[in-house]
Amino acid sequence: MKHLIKTIITSIILLCANEIMAQASERFMSIEELFTLADDNNKIIKIYEYAVTGAEQNISIAKNALLPDIVFSASASYNGDVWVSDRDFSNGQTFSSPHFGDNFSIEASQVVFAGGAIYNEIKALEIGKEIAEWNLEEHRQEVYFLLTGYFLDLYKYRNLLTVYDRNMEQTMQIIHDMKVRESVGIVLNNDITRYEVQYQNLQYKRTELLSSIKIYNDKIVTLLELPPQTEIFPDSTLLKNRMEKHEESEFQNIASKNSPLLNKNRLAIDMLYRKEKTVKAGIMPHLNLIAGDNLKGPITYEIPVLDNNINTWYVGMGLTFSIGNLYKTPKELSYLRTSIEQANFELSLSENNISHNVRAAYIHYLDSFELLKTQEKSLQLAIENYEITSNRYSNDLVLVTDLVDADNLKIAAEVQLVNAQINVIYSYYKLLYETGTLNFINN
Repeated sequence: MKHLIKTIITSIILLCANEIMAQASERFMSIEELFTLADDNNKIIKIYEYAVTGAEQNISIAKNALLPDIVFSASASYNGDVWVSDRDFSNGQTFSSPHFGDNFSIEASQVVFAGGAIYNEIKALEIGKEIAEWNLEEHRQEVYFLLTGYFLDLYKYRNLLTVYDRNMEQTMQIIHDMKVRESVGIVLNNDITRYEVQYQNLQYKRTELLSSIKIYNDKIVTLLELPPQTEIFPDSTLLKNRMEKHEESEFQNIASKNSPLLNKNRLAIDMLYRKEKTVKAGIMPHLNLIAGDNLKGPITYEIPVLDNNINTWYVGMGLTFSIGNLYKTPKELSYLRTSIEQANFELSLSENNISHNVRAAYIHYLDSFELLKTQEKSLQLAIENYEITSNRYSNDLVLVTDLVDADNLKIAAEVQLVNAQINVIYSYYKLLYETGTLNFINN
């Protein structure tokens, strides 16, 4: 008896644990949460975040050129005896020399003027950081949009699964009613067979839906680095979100300001202008402040050698000028000006492409509302047609094939309505993606 009670308790605990684990693997998620998880976990986004961090570090390194440069050196040496002779190497004499030598020196230099080379180099790197940030935004939005597509597909298939489950339940009820009528000789067995085939078709479609749900669920889980057993359920209020209808000109203006591609192209032009100024600085003189101190011994320029240390110090100005840059720089400037012209053409081309993409997305967005209205009306008519046909079939006024056709028409209308509802949402997010504001959803 005790063993039986223990077995029952253990079974209950295991069942509870399994239930808890099953619940833990389910995750109800909104699009906003989808984007937040992408920011936290997606590897593609992480790669470009590191690129931004690297650009910041490059700026810090470049700013070191504004700081004074201080060099300290120390050395010890063994000095041999001194040999002195005439210029024809005759009358050579050897003099004893202190054998230990030492040398200590320190020199500091500070750039005073470099023709703007350091300043423009720093500015170019700061622009490079901005480009890295827009590059991050571009790839972040690509990941967002990819996830949005998977998310909406998953939502669509789960809704369609509900549609097919409901119709399968209804089909089973019809089959049951037909069998009752068959027992009293009102319905032929052939009629029941037709609806049993209908049920098998629905079952096949349901199996396909389950496979699609599994595929898109796995895609989202992989991109978000979630545990493999996680089962995602999109927010059921998704279809209730109100999609704003603005004028196309508003979306065009938004795209002009927020498109990562356009902003990267504009910054690339700014960077080329900074590089041009840096190259021009190469034909300018560079002026440095210098200061130093030197302590060394022995004093070897006296004969006999003096076993003493001598200390000298100095302050002054240093001027350098590269003559070679006078004939090298024009070629570099010519190359940069060609690059600037090319970059301007690329910006113009990108602006045209973005404008066309926004217009196309806007047109599809407006069309999605019209399509939704059409499908809502189609479903209404399909339901009415099915109800009329079902009543007429009950009164033996139509064949079972007419009822099956009406049923198929209703199911098709229900499926198309779900597709149209998801299409409205997808078109909206597609428009946000083309305007470069898909990331604003999560802000």
